[in-house]
Amino acid sequence: MTRTLLLGVAVLVAGAVGRADDAAKAKAIVEKAVKAAGWDKDWPTVNQSWTDKGKFTAVGMTIDYTGKWWYSGPDKYRFEIKLTVGGMDLDIVSVVNGDKAWESAMGQVQEVTGEKLEYVKEQVYAYRVYSLAPLLSDKGFTLKPVAGVKVDAAETDGVEVAMKGKPTITLYFDKKTGLPAKAAGMVKNEFDGWKEVKEETYFGGWKDGEGKRKVFAKLKIVRGGETLLESEEADQKVHDKLDAKLFEALK
Repeated sequence: MTRTLLLGVAVLVAGAVGRADDAAKAKAIVEKAVKAAGWDKDWPTVNQSWTDKGKFTAVGMTIDYTGKWWYSGPDKYRFEIKLTVGGMDLDIVSVVNGDKAWESAMGQVQEVTGEKLEYVKEQVYAYRVYSLAPLLSDKGFTLKPVAGVKVDAAETDGVEVAMKGKPTITLYFDKKTGLPAKAAGMVKNEFDGWKEVKEETYFGGWKDGEGKRKVFAKLKIVRGGETLLESEEADQKVHDKLDAKLFEALK
């Protein structure tokens, strides 16, 4: 074996070892977060429901809303939102079930297609990433440690989450508590002609929830440098399973 070939083999081995070390480091950060939040009890399938209320800002308007949400891993969610626009009360319902989605507003139901379908599917994928436990049980995920950022005054550890065919999401975890503080990635903005922009999601107000789990009480989403949503979360519950009818096609 020539010296050049030996050197090439050594480089390949060193690279493989480095990647393995990185993966182990990233996995340890996520494991710490899962245990800190008590979310290891949800392993590996996540079925959740919660309510929220807050303000949504887009196309020059800020709107108060209340909502109910259901998520069933890996690829189903439903939300029901009530809001008032121009003195008119609106009820909006959205359902995603795998590769299909539907929405209802002002009594009109339609199937979601095209770029919006891809967008809502990516939103469901983001919920799966945020639930953390699947990152440790699904071998389709690739985890890599990255430099942390400051979130408010907290130092964080960063983990880049990748999966083939899905958008890359970077999670940031509070170094002291281990809990998620922020997520960041690129999304297509439905309020700006589906232009791809950076979206940052902040998790705060951590408190004790049911079953010795911790839950976040405050959520903030910044899209393209502008605040899109600020909300207060409540009634977070974990379920053995959710009624399949929640995710059926809207009629």
